[in-house]
Amino acid sequence: MDTTPQTPEPVDTLTGAHRDRIAMRAYELYLARGGGDGGDFDDWLAAEREIAGGNGNASRGDAGE
Repeated sequence: MDTTPQTPEPVDTLTGAHRDRIAMRAYELYLARGGGDGGDFDDWLAAEREIAGGNGNASRGDAGE
């Protein structure tokens, strides 16, 4: 009998459509802050927060400030 603990496989909880919405909003945030390098992770997290909070409105314009 094998007693080695099993490591669960990571679960990707984002559906394709949800991931696409986040990616599009993150890109909008990137453009809104001038398209500079180095903020992709922050843009993605901000987009996730907006969409999870029901605020997927692209006109917000305060990201990265």
